[in-house]
Amino acid sequence: MDSTVVIRPDYMYISYFTLVVMAVNIVTAVHIILNKHDEPVSAVMWLLMIFFTPIVGLVLYLFFGINRIKTRGLNIQSANDSIRKELAKRTDPGENAEKDTGNASRILSKYARRQSKYNYFTTGGEAYPEYCKMLDRLLPDTVPLIGNQAELLLDGTQAYPEMLSAIRKAKSSVHLQSYIIMNDKFGKTLFKLLREKAEEGVEVKVLYDRFGSMRSFMTFFLPNIVGSSKHFEVRPFMQFRPWSIQLRNHRKLLVVDGKEAFIGGINISGDNIERTARKDHYIHDLHCRVRGPVVGELQFSFLRDWHYVTKMAPSSLLKAEYFPALTIQGESVIRLVASGPGQEYEAVDKVYTTAIMTAKRDVQLMTPYFVPDKAFCKLLCANAARGVEIKIIVPEKNNHWYIKMASRSLYRPLLEAGVRIFEKRGAFLHAKALLVDGQWAKMGSSNCDVRSFKLNYELDFVVEKGRFVEQLRNQFAKEISESKEIPMEDVLGKSIPVQLAENICALFTPIL
Repeated sequence: MDSTVVIRPDYMYISYFTLVVMAVNIVTAVHIILNKHDEPVSAVMWLLMIFFTPIVGLVLYLFFGINRIKTRGLNIQSANDSIRKELAKRTDPGENAEKDTGNASRILSKYARRQSKYNYFTTGGEAYPEYCKMLDRLLPDTVPLIGNQAELLLDGTQAYPEMLSAIRKAKSSVHLQSYIIMNDKFGKTLFKLLREKAEEGVEVKVLYDRFGSMRSFMTFFLPNIVGSSKHFEVRPFMQFRPWSIQLRNHRKLLVVDGKEAFIGGINISGDNIERTARKDHYIHDLHCRVRGPVVGELQFSFLRDWHYVTKMAPSSLLKAEYFPALTIQGESVIRLVASGPGQEYEAVDKVYTTAIMTAKRDVQLMTPYFVPDKAFCKLLCANAARGVEIKIIVPEKNNHWYIKMASRSLYRPLLEAGVRIFEKRGAFLHAKALLVDGQWAKMGSSNCDVRSFKLNYELDFVVEKGRFVEQLRNQFAKEISESKEIPMEDVLGKSIPVQLAENICALFTPIL
């Protein structure tokens, strides 16, 4: 009897496919171990995913696991260095800089000399605060500048009219940067105005994130909005590729004529205007208008990003009209913090850490997405234990259900340590702000989560003195008055299925 085993061709294909998948899994596992060894929880999560759900896990890792922090960060750092070489001459520009008719060195050196006289370190004297000293050490490329005017703007309802008014008055340049740009009624109104200003000869430059602005990009709103105007340029911060989808430019910034700027958490979307927002889509947010010396730092931040995107030579990008002489406009001391791989990496985390460690009385934190790592939660608990009153405000209604569940998984240890948690009722709270001892604050684009700490390109500012801090104190009081404080009974009374769902969502904290 012939005992030869005949292998059917379809089984052979299955065997080959299995071998290929196993080989790819092994290669992917090696990539995870080499690149995520400093994030053991994230590494273990991805290893389990690719081996237990091979095909799905590989696809998810390609899109959400490979963040290209090192390679992309090096590219951005190289682009930044080519401009910062000019700033190295700020204290002693040298003879060559003064003779440089190509003007990039001369412009930046002159700008830096002007900025230095507004440096809080040299003007603050003995009153220079402890938190500033700590930030100087942790973020040596940042400078606190005196003489600024900052005004708090609530939602798009207040912010958008002021932004449109500033653009209408523009004489030389309008620089806009936003994570989300929607092609809704407000988006079209804004870009119609930008095109009109470009046709008048005003130089208009727009940076957007392809992931955040995917809808406008896919409907060709952004690619086609420029038309034939030679003064209007619209560029994505990065090309839309699976392996770079994790590194997103989350910044929100508008600089007009180098003299006035708007910065905060508001994107370009009609959902930020209560009367025009889609049903149940209204977003409550905070923004800020600033005037004074810090506007120059905001202008430089935008041009640094534009240089990375366009590869324009600094000599042709850095123009004198972008850096007009800026005078004292108010009492606020403002330090700009631009965070991201290749720039001030993990700068947002360092600001939060400084706030919690130097606080003498209380820390109030407002964020739509609260999913920090375990080390940050321990820091909150430790400082609550030393007597600092810590209040966290998050939205009761979140636009991402899985982030809300991941956040709630953190409640119990925080409440046990004495941290107070408030869920804001009503419209979705998208504001991102921090207030320390009622004396100084941080506001901007960054959330209190791992993504903002490690992956995103964020733009925030630290502010002390002036009317803005008082406005923010009042705003925090209003947000808390409209919130429900979470009691320990609510946490202890959760059912097993709810706890399980929350803890599963928490496993994805590194990429949420």
